[in-house]
Amino acid sequence: MTQRRPLVLVSGTFSELPQGDTVLGSAVTLAASPSGLILVGSDLGIDGVAIASGEAAQSTANTALASGNAALVDAGVALSSGNAGISDAGAALASGNAALVDLSSKVSKAGDVVSGTFAVTSQSYGEPSSTVGSGQILLDFSAANNFDVTLEGGSTLAPSVSPSGGQSGAILIRQDGTGSRLLSYSGGWSFSNGSAPTLTLTPSGTDLLAYYCPQPSTIVGNLIAAVSGV
Repeated sequence: MTQRRPLVLVSGTFSELPQGDTVLGSAVTLAASPSGLILVGSDLGIDGVAIASGEAAQSTANTALASGNAALVDAGVALSSGNAGISDAGAALASGNAALVDLSSKVSKAGDVVSGTFAVTSQSYGEPSSTVGSGQILLDFSAANNFDVTLEGGSTLAPSVSPSGGQSGAILIRQDGTGSRLLSYSGGWSFSNGSAPTLTLTPSGTDLLAYYCPQPSTIVGNLIAAVSGV
């Protein structure tokens, strides 16, 4: 069988390398239907380098492009799903840092307690929970810190779920377009001198009730009356 040196690949074919011939210095044979690819053993390749699915068959797995780079020998730079394959999991970027070996530094989306100082270098806020109604108006302190309440009649403000000790926030109390809606309080509310504050009773009048809970059973409130522009 004649050996020839391959020429430049033009339009996906080797015009000078017939089927079955070999390239000097290698055991490479041309594919049955030349398309610019040549056979390397049982795998397709170019210039004697296999390009099997995902390049998993590369002899140097450090440059492998297998799905998620799961075949990388040096898993420290792996890009597998969620970086789950990183051998040094301290640098993992998995969802929620789930792959971290040291879970003491993990913070989940809900329920975790952060010990020590927690610094926020940007804006931090909680969306207010809005309620319109009359009669007994229940506030779920487990779902929000801040509330926006519009009174449509005489009402009583009470917690449906007690706050946590140390919780604080504010409640905007609005009169409807009629005004003169009175508000009483139950469920652990405490005010200066033991007296509930007097609301602004004009139509669409707005007051801000700030609160702090020294313990779940006590909600200490202070009213900022006649707030405008909200």
